[in-house]
Amino acid sequence: MPSPHLAERDSDGLVLMAYLGWLRRRWWILLLAAALGTAGGLGVSQVQQSRYTSTTSLLVRPVGGASGGGESQSVKVNLDTEAQVVRSLVVGERARGLMKSDVPADELVRAAAVNVPPNSQVLQVAFEGDSPEQAQAGSHAFAQAYLDLRRATAQGTLDNQVKSLQQQIDEVTKQLGSVSGKIAAAPSNSVARKRAEAEQDVLTNQLTSLNNRLSPLRSEGINPGEIISDARLPTSPSSPNRTLNLASGMGAGLLLGIVLALVLDRLDTRVRRGRDISDRTGLPLLLELPPRTSAVGVLPATHKISRELGRLRNVLLSAVPQPREGRGRLLLLCDGSAGSAAGFVAANLAAAFARTGQQVALLTTKPDSALTAITGVAAGRNNLAAVLRRDVPALTALTPVPGLGQLRVLVPGDLQADVELPVAALLEILSELSARFDHVLIETGQPTVAVEAQALGRHVDAVIVVAESGRTRSGEISATLRQFEQVDAPVLGAVLAPRLPMSVTPAKPATPAAPAKPKQRPSPGPSASAPSMESTMVLPRTRPSPSRAGAAPARPNPAAPAKPAAPTGPLPLAGNGQGNTYRSRGDGGSGRNYSRDSGEDLG
Repeated sequence: MPSPHLAERDSDGLVLMAYLGWLRRRWWILLLAAALGTAGGLGVSQVQQSRYTSTTSLLVRPVGGASGGGESQSVKVNLDTEAQVVRSLVVGERARGLMKSDVPADELVRAAAVNVPPNSQVLQVAFEGDSPEQAQAGSHAFAQAYLDLRRATAQGTLDNQVKSLQQQIDEVTKQLGSVSGKIAAAPSNSVARKRAEAEQDVLTNQLTSLNNRLSPLRSEGINPGEIISDARLPTSPSSPNRTLNLASGMGAGLLLGIVLALVLDRLDTRVRRGRDISDRTGLPLLLELPPRTSAVGVLPATHKISRELGRLRNVLLSAVPQPREGRGRLLLLCDGSAGSAAGFVAANLAAAFARTGQQVALLTTKPDSALTAITGVAAGRNNLAAVLRRDVPALTALTPVPGLGQLRVLVPGDLQADVELPVAALLEILSELSARFDHVLIETGQPTVAVEAQALGRHVDAVIVVAESGRTRSGEISATLRQFEQVDAPVLGAVLAPRLPMSVTPAKPATPAAPAKPKQRPSPGPSASAPSMESTMVLPRTRPSPSRAGAAPARPNPAAPAKPAAPTGPLPLAGNGQGNTYRSRGDGGSGRNYSRDSGEDLG
């Protein structure tokens, strides 16, 4: 299997980079959500009615009437309880009267708020109104109403205490008068007189005590507290808080955008990284190329993509089984989705093989293949369509790539997309090419669309699925694997190619070189010189049969049935020459379509 170092895999340390890449792909969702959230916060601020708040500070003092005398001055007031008193309906009714308002007391109470600063005897009474004047009047009214209620409550308690003491004094005074009468009526030095005098002393002491308690109560003044900072007229509204609304709207929008972007990213099955292929489909990743490329064509050997494909070439030379003697390797590269990714990778991988000095043939079965534009090979009369019609032999139809003579290309020509290609004839072409070339690369479309891709898959040495970054979906790769698994095709792995333009601009047609007649490859020896990289000569492979060595394929006579080549390679050919012959576009009968004369695809 290929070395795993060719595929760039994310480690745990690159998880953050993966999330940053996700945010980079979905940045427009986050920006739009933040803008909508900010606009929503601004809209809420515009819809909300402006409210004003004014605050009055009260110093709450202990009232002396609670326990009598000066002892009450040292008792601290429970301000939490007093805060609840301020927001009571009793205070609300008093404040309503002071404000001369028609608003119900319970609504006024809801507009009031009380704050208790820690470690103090101060209450801060705030009131929120529709206008600055209403806020100022409401805060002052609640503070004054609370002080009035507290003063009235303390005064009532004081009056009750004074009344109770006065009643006790009157009762003691009455008893004291009765005892004085008993003393006057009793004889001197009598027991009754002595008892009456003792009772008189007790009553006198009791009366003195009551008078001592009553005297400070009558002289004590009620001081429930005072306003130390009266309500001021607000200069700006306290609500709505535009800054808070805008910040809240932006935060809510960003949160919603992150959730939406995450959901969309999870639902998006497009392959963007190499690990997406292996994690979602289980297909081994052979190579992950950069996600973008500025050049679409046969890249120079110094290009980063060419170097990566050169490493893949080295791995394929050791991973793909060596064919039997006299045969070249057959590699099928199919698209994982619609596009030109397989053609781009096939052309540059074929160039990587050709740079080693080996003979390489590249052909495509896609009618809309961009191989002509990628390789710069002119689309002349010699093409795959002409070979399938038996108008020209396969070796004659091959065209060398400009600047890379060891690489020959068989362009598709005028193949029709709605007609299934004859697999038996394609196998015959591959058998002929594998007998003359060290490596034969075939570009095909998706197996779910191109039936010949699945049929050829079981006859090649290795199948490579080419996914296009940001365009191929994992479901398409899974469907491709299912198609190849049905025929037990040797799927080696996947290559993640850069995202290419939807339409590749054709290169300027070059003057096609005259096809060279195949010659016998010289046997290796000390005097044999290495082939030139710019050579356009197709050097034939040493054949087992001497009678066929170096023989150029003869052009068949259209009038006579074509005789199929002997099965010298690993490709099992089915049918006969006549059954695999497609009519030329110039032939009569069934029109200009490629209609099969006879036979079925037994490949």
